[in-house]
Amino acid sequence: MDLYGGLIGEARQLVRENQSVVDRLPRTFLANTLTELEKWPILFEPEKGYFRALLAQLAALDAAQFENTFGSLKAFELRTGCDRVGASDPDTFQKRLLDHLYRSGQYAAWRREIDAIFQKVQPLVEARLYGTEQKSRLVVILYEEGIALERDKLWQRLHAVGARVPLNIDGAENRDAFVRALFTGVRHPSGVRPNQASSTEPQAPNPEGGPTLFEVLRDSQSFSPHDIWILEAGDSLHRLCEVSSQGARSPCATGLSYERLQSYRQQLSEAISNKVLTGVRGPLELAAWMKTLQVTPREGSTLYLDDRVLAFTRDIFLAGAGTLIINNTFVEWAAVRALKRAQPRVLVVRFGVRDKMKPFSSLLLFSKPRPADQIPNLQDPLGSFIDVELLSYYVWLNAEEAAPYRGHTLYVLLADGTDQMLVVGPGPGKPVVKVAGPVALTDVGATMAHWLGAELPGRPILDI
Repeated sequence: MDLYGGLIGEARQLVRENQSVVDRLPRTFLANTLTELEKWPILFEPEKGYFRALLAQLAALDAAQFENTFGSLKAFELRTGCDRVGASDPDTFQKRLLDHLYRSGQYAAWRREIDAIFQKVQPLVEARLYGTEQKSRLVVILYEEGIALERDKLWQRLHAVGARVPLNIDGAENRDAFVRALFTGVRHPSGVRPNQASSTEPQAPNPEGGPTLFEVLRDSQSFSPHDIWILEAGDSLHRLCEVSSQGARSPCATGLSYERLQSYRQQLSEAISNKVLTGVRGPLELAAWMKTLQVTPREGSTLYLDDRVLAFTRDIFLAGAGTLIINNTFVEWAAVRALKRAQPRVLVVRFGVRDKMKPFSSLLLFSKPRPADQIPNLQDPLGSFIDVELLSYYVWLNAEEAAPYRGHTLYVLLADGTDQMLVVGPGPGKPVVKVAGPVALTDVGATMAHWLGAELPGRPILDI
């Protein structure tokens, strides 16, 4: 069987250059690797870099090291009959192997074997990729107005590692003014330079509309759209970027809005509903069909769209539990996957108010209930707060578990209309705040820009 026939371009060349080590890999490890390499055209650059480093590291193992790494898995496969499973392509090969492991009751034991391999290999691969990593990264987590905040519980899970900073939000109480002041410049009084302005002095957003942080990074640091991701329940940040970027030569960010993707979500649900009605033999057949599903968001739904972002968006909705029906679940899962796959230098996550949960029968996906059976949507501000507090923690936790973010990331958490924020620094201990009184949102923006080696009007407030 020619398992390598489906590989194209650099993926095929990568396997050819490491053919000797690839041919020695255990069957289950090989099947998974080739299945991922077949996705090469829609992999983000960090994912491609990972597979280059993985194969280079495996090729660097001597015979004893290779046996120490894979010997147990090879013995397991021989013992459980995996050597008798075959197929003509990686995808079918992997499915048959997994089906064999499930039916023989060996799947859990196999997972332990795989985990043991990556405990040995992963640190070596990460050292190749990030051993000299010096890039500063930024994660901003925002709560939209309308969420029923409980101030004594706000960002409670991160209290031990973060510093609370009082804010002066005069003139920026609503959602649009808040994000505009945070991510753009301001007009300063005549004769007063930005770094001379008092951080406690109320400052209005620039009426002429200064460039956003995202544009500044694109123009001064050559950030690509894949370097900056904006994921939100609503579309306030999308509108800010669109207004600020009018006439720009290129998009400044990759942006996904649950609200704007409503028609796309409906198209996905209807397509799958129609497929189910025509009959499928089981979940594996349905999952395989969904990978071929071609639905494109309407123009204007996203800030930037290429084949990689399109495939990413489809997978977030189809592979993430609850992402089709709960806005904040979509935002959190998209953020977690972006951290792992695209590894953006800047990630902005904006949670909103979700709808109240409905009876189970109304949550059956891909069904078409009669109009008389539909239950109206009602917002749940208090439940939203409970959710986003946990989801925010998950975003931070996943970033800190990722090698390129650990020790290199500044986290800023804010809520619309709230006169405080939480800052989590890139190292152990709480970050040091250089000012005692309330600070302007524009100074927060200047701080974020300064951390990334760029400039926005205002005065950085942290000593990191």
